[in-house]
Amino acid sequence: MSHVGIALTAVALACGLLGAGCARGEARTIPTGAQLYAACESCHGADGQGKVELAAPKLAGLPAWYLTRQLQRFRDGTRGKHPDDERGLRMRAMARQMMSDAEVEAVVGHVAAMPDVEVVSTLPEPDPGVGKTDFAACAVCHGEQGEGNESIMAPRIAGLNDWYLASQIRKYRTGIRGGAEGDDVGATMQEMANKAVAPERIDNLAAYIQRLAE
Repeated sequence: MSHVGIALTAVALACGLLGAGCARGEARTIPTGAQLYAACESCHGADGQGKVELAAPKLAGLPAWYLTRQLQRFRDGTRGKHPDDERGLRMRAMARQMMSDAEVEAVVGHVAAMPDVEVVSTLPEPDPGVGKTDFAACAVCHGEQGEGNESIMAPRIAGLNDWYLASQIRKYRTGIRGGAEGDDVGATMQEMANKAVAPERIDNLAAYIQRLAE
């Protein structure tokens, strides 16, 4: 589907959720988190488990503060606006169907309440020694077990999809993610992604991080 088609789909979904008042500008009731998540379910799954075949990562287990921050960043273009970020552009269109901060809060509350789920490994079993060595730089912010640290905006990464982790590291390295104006956290991640791991060891690191939750 083209980017234009994706955007139009998002608008249609939004109007469907909001009802006739969307067209007439009438006062409306904010949809519930479950109603809003219905637009996300086809990609991210009913339980937030994600779908690797659609390149949609799992959402279950992510903290509310991080989910809120990412939705806001997709909405304002801090994330997902780079022309080479096909998946980010798709998410930006979907995130922008949230018409207010209250709707963001509602859908985040719904997702954050989902029980964590275990994901299937897609990358080869990592060499424990190599993985641990490369992860040392990540652990400074994300914690020894990848548990995250909200005070420095470092999310939990343990247990995330290995393919997603690898793709995000590569996006940071190439500037597809983290290069937007005002994205200080992203800029830090760009620097770390280029310093902490060699390109040929990215998959190994991502596989190691996913398994930290086991």
